[in-house]
Amino acid sequence: MTNKTPFALCIHGGAGVITPENLSPTDKKMIKEDLILALNAGEEILAEGGNAVDAVAAAVVALENSIHFNAGKGAVYSREGKHLLEASIMDGATLEAGSVANSMKIKNPVLFAKSLLGYKDLIMISGEAADNLAEQTNHELVENHYFDTDFRKEQFLEAKKISETATFLDHTNLKMGTVGAVAIDRNGSIAAATSTGGMTNKLDGRIGDSAIIGAGTYANNKTCGVSCTGVGEYFIRATVSSMVSNLMEFGKMSLEQATEVTIKGHLTKLGGEGGLIAIDKDGNINFSYNSQGMYRGFVCEKKKEKKVYIWDNEEV
Repeated sequence: MTNKTPFALCIHGGAGVITPENLSPTDKKMIKEDLILALNAGEEILAEGGNAVDAVAAAVVALENSIHFNAGKGAVYSREGKHLLEASIMDGATLEAGSVANSMKIKNPVLFAKSLLGYKDLIMISGEAADNLAEQTNHELVENHYFDTDFRKEQFLEAKKISETATFLDHTNLKMGTVGAVAIDRNGSIAAATSTGGMTNKLDGRIGDSAIIGAGTYANNKTCGVSCTGVGEYFIRATVSSMVSNLMEFGKMSLEQATEVTIKGHLTKLGGEGGLIAIDKDGNINFSYNSQGMYRGFVCEKKKEKKVYIWDNEEV
C-alpha cells in the first residue's frame, strides 16, 4: 500500500487548573501510562492501514475505560447523584456524525455514537431513548453504579458542601476530565471524537459541548479535525470546533492561527476556559488552551514521534 499521507493521532484527557506542585508523582505516572495506552490503541489501527474513525474511537475507548478521566468509568456525578454520559464522533470524509447525551447505561458512549454514523435520519439521541437503542443494537450496557469511583463520590459530596446548586469544572481539583481524539489516516481522511461525564453537580438533563457537533467535536477533510475540553456552555456559544475549520476554509488561516484566534481570542473573551486538540489535512498537530495545563499526547508517523504533555514540556 502506498502511503499517500503519513498517519497522525492526538488525544486529550482534559484541560484545567493543573499545577506541578499539586500533582503527585504517582498520579502523574498513571496519567502518562493511560495516555500512552490510548495512543497505542489508535496507532495500532492507523499503522495497519485502518481508518481515522476507527482509530479515534479506539483511543477514546481506552480513556473511557480508565478510572482517571471524566468519561465512562470514573465519570462525575450529576446533581441527583447519577452518571450522565455524552459523546460524539465525526467523519471528515463524509461529514457524517453521531452523538449521544445523558446516557446512564452505555459502557462506551463513543462506540454507540460511532454506530450512528450510518443513520440517515439520526445524529443525536439522549437519555433513556439512547440506552434503549443501544440495547436494541447490541451495545454493551452496564448499571449506572459501574461508573462509580471512590474519588468521584468524595468529589460530589465535597461539591454539595460548597453549594447544592453550583456546578464545578472537573479540573479545579486536579483530576482529569473530558477525553478526546483526532486522527488522520494514510488515505488523508480525518476524524474526531469526544467523550465526557460533564461537570460535577450538573443539573440532570444538562448537555455540554461534547455531545454537540460543531461545538465540542468537528472534522472536515478540507480543513481539520478538532476535539475540545472545558466548560461546555462557552464552547457551545463559541462554536469552537467548527470555528477552527471555518477560519481555515474561509479565512485562509493556518491550523495554528485558527486555533489561537478561537481559544485565546474568541473563547477567552467570552470568559470560557479550556482547550482543544487538532490535526489539519496536511497532518500538522496543534494543541491550544487557555488554562494552566492540558493532559495530551500525539503520535506522528512522519516524524516517528510519540509524546505526552501536561504543561509545555514533554513528560518523560
